[in-house]
Amino acid sequence: MSAKEAHRLLNDDRVLSVEPSMEGSWTATQNNPGWALDRFDEISPLLDNTYNYTLNGAGRTIYILDSGLTLTNAAVAAEFGGRASVLWDWNGGNGADVIGHGTMVASAAAGSTKGVAKGATVVIGKIANNATNAPSIDAIIIALDWLAANAARGSIVNLSVGLQTNPINCNTPLTHVAWENAIKNAHNAGIIVVVAAGNDGCNTANYSPTRIPEAFVVGATNNLLISSGKDAKASFSRTGFNISTFAPGQTVNLINQSGTPISVNGTSFSAPYIAGVFAIACQAAGTLCNTAPTAASLYTALRNTGTIGTVTNTNGTALIGATSRFIRQQW
Repeated sequence: MSAKEAHRLLNDDRVLSVEPSMEGSWTATQNNPGWALDRFDEISPLLDNTYNYTLNGAGRTIYILDSGLTLTNAAVAAEFGGRASVLWDWNGGNGADVIGHGTMVASAAAGSTKGVAKGATVVIGKIANNATNAPSIDAIIIALDWLAANAARGSIVNLSVGLQTNPINCNTPLTHVAWENAIKNAHNAGIIVVVAAGNDGCNTANYSPTRIPEAFVVGATNNLLISSGKDAKASFSRTGFNISTFAPGQTVNLINQSGTPISVNGTSFSAPYIAGVFAIACQAAGTLCNTAPTAASLYTALRNTGTIGTVTNTNGTALIGATSRFIRQQW
């Protein structure tokens, strides 16, 4: 119908309105999803044992720089239904995950049974050294530089990796400028960089890369005060006002390198949940994430969807030292 014809119909007293033809979206519900996914679709911390969603992150890509993903394992492969691939292995191998960390992270971001964004594409960069199973910062920098040059704007990268003193000393800053610069370059190229806050209870402002605004930093909550309507900060989670949001990170249900369900703790798993939320938000936003000159406006937009005031200290008192923000999955 032309605009002229539409205008003519609108002038007919028998016509109430003229609107374009549209298609709806399917709404899905996952029952018994575990408390973390259950929390993500709720306005308040009170749970209903379901995870309801309309969008699933389809068409968006989450790059996960971690310990790998063993896609030759049938149970692991089934969790991603053909949506996952290994792009690069720092060791020159096939990206196999020996310790399970990368598998758990990937399942939180986009697993079909455990993840937030059940339709997102997952691309793995194995940055763990096979000799030590420790993450290589050099590998992370190389991967981030590649993403800045090659990945599409609006792509999401998850970094559940950080620096920590041993033994823990919260008063001793630990920084790595080259790593931070690589994140800044990726951010300025329009890449969304989601980073785990860390698990030593210290202030994120003293550590790379959580101290820089180009990182979307995620702290961890638990479910111990959920029945009281509170998202309690996990005792191990770092604090700091450069934490963008908190998300479930204690006794969360994921899968390990064998494809076996496992309950785990850590901001390492809070971060990929938010990477999944970014994928869904970008799907909902259409071309917005692809055209943003940097990721800064996208960070602000997602923060603005969050709820302020539900996240408390571990004991339920008002949170100090960080913004009490919880970003739910609402699309």
